[in-house]
Amino acid sequence: MKKEEFLQGLGEALAGEMPTETVKENLRYYEDYIRTEQGRGRTEEEIMEELGSPRLIARTIIDATPGAGDGSYGSRETASESYAKSGRDESYQNSGGVRYYDLNKWYWKLLGIVLVVLMITVVLMIVGGILSLVLPLLPVIGLVILIMWFVRGGSGPGR
Repeated sequence: MKKEEFLQGLGEALAGEMPTETVKENLRYYEDYIRTEQGRGRTEEEIMEELGSPRLIARTIIDATPGAGDGSYGSRETASESYAKSGRDESYQNSGGVRYYDLNKWYWKLLGIVLVVLMITVVLMIVGGILSLVLPLLPVIGLVILIMWFVRGGSGPGR
């Protein structure tokens, strides 16, 4: 993977998930990091192998940035075009991307709570249904036990 491909993939994954300035800041950071490492004599291939997947890095950045990942920061094209216009990397273009679903949002938590409450309600209804069948039989069961006790002689175990 080339530097331009890495930055493009990172930008596409971050765009729309956080403020445009934060996307640009992260792209600048990785562009500067790659340039610095190349200045130390490392090859572009070594650096890209060390960094790994730009989508994984983007997911980590989004997860670590408060308020990021809810998609309320505009379209991916707006953020991508903004970075391209910044003059840092003119080859940066938006060509689509993978959509990640972050289950750590308030509505997913609410859904989880609703499901737990629903499950507890179902369990209680089942237990209540069983008890409603057994409760009318309790006096009969008690009477049978009492009769058996009298038939045995009314004494406890150890006679």
